[in-house]
Amino acid sequence: MAEEFEDSYSSEALQNMQEYMFSFGDTIKDIGSEDAFKNALFGMKVMVEKKPRRIADLGKVMIGTKPRTLDVMPFAREHVELIAKEIKANNLKNVKFDVQQQLITVTVPKPTLDDLQAMEDQVASMSRSAINSLVKIKGMTTARVKKAVENEFIDGVTASKSTKKVDDVFDKYVRLVKLHSIKKRQNILGSYYEPKDGEENSLLPEVKKLKPLPKRPDK
Repeated sequence: MAEEFEDSYSSEALQNMQEYMFSFGDTIKDIGSEDAFKNALFGMKVMVEKKPRRIADLGKVMIGTKPRTLDVMPFAREHVELIAKEIKANNLKNVKFDVQQQLITVTVPKPTLDDLQAMEDQVASMSRSAINSLVKIKGMTTARVKKAVENEFIDGVTASKSTKKVDDVFDKYVRLVKLHSIKKRQNILGSYYEPKDGEENSLLPEVKKLKPLPKRPDK
């Protein structure tokens, strides 16, 4: 995603489209990962001195060293057992804790087929949302360019070039959303994955050669 546009209309569209692609890459990456469970732990609350406190405020939450594990390091020993009990109460049953080491280890349960299909639906929903956002950006840019021509801010040649640039990048990004959606579903479902339609089946050769989506420059 390194396109550069000369006119302000297509430049703004590119910037907005890139931002949605960065957001899409960030969110789709976490589906089904330990990160998703880690983020869920952040929001859990524990009653401390009759006040609800977020686990993230009471300790450090990290991805564990072993596969499918999370480590919680409470800042105070007296909170270790309280936090462990709260995590167990939120359907994460495999929880071990050590008060002296101030460490809680949570083993994330292996997902069922229903869980995997729910994740697949989440990927599909995010993909539709990303494409709809790109469509809106393209539509707003087209309207702005049309208005600029009517007000004689730009001529028809410049307008045509700007529109074509936006269309080309739009097509590229929509295709990337579809490809990364397929790849994520393959990673989630494994042998259960099946193409949904003919278009998806035709994209499979490209999925094999797909590179990761770039991260925001500030990350």
